[in-house]
Amino acid sequence: MLEAAEGDIVFEDGKFQVTGTDKAKTFGEIAFSAYVPHNYPLETLEPGLEETSFYDPANFTYPAGAYACEVEVDPETGQVSVCSFTCADDFGNVMNPMIVEGQVHGGVGQGIGQALLENTSYDENGQLLSGSYMDYAMPRAEDVPFYTVDHSCVTACTHNPLGVKGCGEAGAIGSPPAVVNAVIDALQRGGYKHVKHIDMPVSPARVWAAING
Repeated sequence: MLEAAEGDIVFEDGKFQVTGTDKAKTFGEIAFSAYVPHNYPLETLEPGLEETSFYDPANFTYPAGAYACEVEVDPETGQVSVCSFTCADDFGNVMNPMIVEGQVHGGVGQGIGQALLENTSYDENGQLLSGSYMDYAMPRAEDVPFYTVDHSCVTACTHNPLGVKGCGEAGAIGSPPAVVNAVIDALQRGGYKHVKHIDMPVSPARVWAAING
């Protein structure tokens, strides 16, 4: 397309240019030609434009965060209500804040479900008892609050060129212990000092049993 040898062509600022001249083609122009191959320079060249590369980072990324959960517990029924949830995460440089916030929202919803609702149970013969959503409790809109999400604390990752860190599972990791600890704290503040541990899921039946010894 540029009528030049490969060695004379450089790629800079999104375009291929013949060194020392003003002859250039943008990446978009070349991609278009690659998929409309009526004027290919070589008959043996197949249509299309593909490139694959693999990046092997020098180390893992280490995001950090702190989650705070507020719950109310009805001592008569053991019902737990999540009143508020605040997430503060350091994901390094955030490329797309909306996607990151959505991932945290989804992860926290998943973690609340794990902490309060979801349970795989079997009978004495090994028969699965919670094999459908009629029996397996999933978190719904009424089970989760509006979240407060913050990722204004930024410590750039030092061993990748973007300074980014992982964020996809942060919400699901931080939320279960925050919820369970909030339930234990609420019970102890309510006078039930003997309650120091409840296995997940912290269902109303388990909370009621813990309250009543």
